[in-house]
Amino acid sequence: MLPLSFNKLEQEKLIQAVIKKKRKAQLVFYRKYFGLLMSFAYKYFNNEADAAAIVNTAFLKIFDNLNKYNTASPIEPWMKRITINHIIDEFRKNKKFTETFIDKGEESNKKNETDINIVELEIEEENISALLNCLPNATKNVFCLYAIDGYSHKEITELLSISYETSKWHVKEARKKLKVLLNKHQELIG
Repeated sequence: MLPLSFNKLEQEKLIQAVIKKKRKAQLVFYRKYFGLLMSFAYKYFNNEADAAAIVNTAFLKIFDNLNKYNTASPIEPWMKRITINHIIDEFRKNKKFTETFIDKGEESNKKNETDINIVELEIEEENISALLNCLPNATKNVFCLYAIDGYSHKEITELLSISYETSKWHVKEARKKLKVLLNKHQELIG
């Protein structure tokens, strides 16, 4: 059995063994990448069980499509993309985005956005995850897609079948709520 840390040649051999449906190779592959995908999926779900269920199903899709992967490029972004697509499919299927908000007026305040970014740098990652979990699910998920994963509002509207204004509202609402939560957090820690 290969160690969980190995070079490019060993990784290519592992991928070929997974494509051939060798159980031991699948287990090594799963163990190697589970933590990576779990940390990513956990941003979108409030509990570990839901995130793990998504990751496990994403692994099935990864295993089924591994023969389509181009070994010349890194595998992690490819797997992340499959996981994101699966998360989006689940949101659509479960209708988690039934909330529709349209924000008219109020232009974003660039100073507030900058303040949030500075404060975020001062807070540990697990505290940020806890703060994100305080947001409503739809708002948290749109915010994560936009601010963390780098999707544009246009891409989010296409992926989630929501309006452009709704996407912008969720991001703005998340920033507003996170700012309040961050200020409370800063007051608590001094």
